[in-house]
Amino acid sequence: MTSAGNPIVVDWRTGAISNASPVERAGLTAMSIAARALAPVNSRGISYVAKLISKALPSQKDICLVMDEDLEFSFPYGDAYWSRLLQPLSLYEEEIEALLLTFVDLDYAFIDCGANYGYWSAKVTSRRFGKRQTAAVELDPVNFKRLRENAVLNDNRFICINRAVFDKDGEVLNFFGRKHEARSLVDQQVSGRALGDVETITLDKIIEEAGLEDHSNIILKLDVEGSEIEALKGASNLLQKDVLIIYEDHGADRSHSVSKYLSEECGMRLFGYNADRYFELGAVLELDGLKPDRRKGYDFFATQSRFWVDRLAGLVAGQTQTRDGGVAVAQ
Repeated sequence: MTSAGNPIVVDWRTGAISNASPVERAGLTAMSIAARALAPVNSRGISYVAKLISKALPSQKDICLVMDEDLEFSFPYGDAYWSRLLQPLSLYEEEIEALLLTFVDLDYAFIDCGANYGYWSAKVTSRRFGKRQTAAVELDPVNFKRLRENAVLNDNRFICINRAVFDKDGEVLNFFGRKHEARSLVDQQVSGRALGDVETITLDKIIEEAGLEDHSNIILKLDVEGSEIEALKGASNLLQKDVLIIYEDHGADRSHSVSKYLSEECGMRLFGYNADRYFELGAVLELDGLKPDRRKGYDFFATQSRFWVDRLAGLVAGQTQTRDGGVAVAQ
C-alpha cells in the first residue's frame, strides 16, 4: 500500500473509479478527459491541467492504477506527469512497449536506469511482459520512495537501487531538476540550486549488486537525463554481454551526442520505431529529420550484439504494408 493510505483505485482498461469522494471522482474524470484531448499532441499541457484540477478539486490520496491482473502503478492524485495515464488504454512510450512485447518470449534481464516511480520495472516484471528479472535505479530519494512503494505494490518483483548511474562508483554528486521526471546530475536550467546529493554507481556495479552476472542477454533502458555517455563509460563488462540499449536522444540536442557516441565510439547499430514501423538508421545525421520537437525526448535502440541485431533487423525486414496503410510485423 502507498504512503497516502487507502488510495483511489482506477481501472486502466475501463476508467472505472473506486474509493473516491464525489470531488475526487469529478477531478479524475476531468483529468481523464484532458488526457484524452491532449494525447494527440504528446500530452503537452497535461501538467498545467493536472495542477489546475488538483487545486480546484483537491485530494491528498494516491491513485492506484490497475493495469492488469498482476500489474499496478501508483502515483499522487494530480501528478503533473503521470496523470496522462488516466486516459483508459493509454500508451506511454509506445515504441518501448511495442519492442518489449515483441521480445516477450526471449530470455533477458532488464535494467531500468532513470526508473522514476518504476513504471517500466513494474511492467517488465508482469506476466504479460514475460516476468523478467529487473533492477530499477533512481537517483532522487523522494522518487526512490515512490519506486519502492510500487515494488511492494507488485509483490517486490524488482530490485530498487537509490544511486546515480555514472562512470565511477562511490562519488557523491549534486542532482538537479525542477520536475520529478527530469532529475539529473546535469543542471539543465543552469540554476546552481542543487536538490540534494547522491552516491554514484556504474552499470557494471549494478549488474553485480542486482545478481545479473549470469545473464548473457540484457535490455538496458538508459534514460538518465544528460548523463548517458558517462554512464556508458562505466559499462565495460556489461557491454561484453549481449546488450540492447533503449536510450533517449533529446530533440534539443541537435548534435545527437548520445547516438553519435553509441555509433562511433561503441560501434553499435541504431534502430528506431516511428508510425508503427521499425527502421535502422543509416547515419546519425538522419536524426535531423527524426527529432522535430526540441522539447521532446525520442527513444531509439542500439546494439552491437549479433543476438539483438538479428532480431531488430528481422523486425525491419519482416514488415509488410497492409491494405489500410498500416504495417504488420511477421511473427
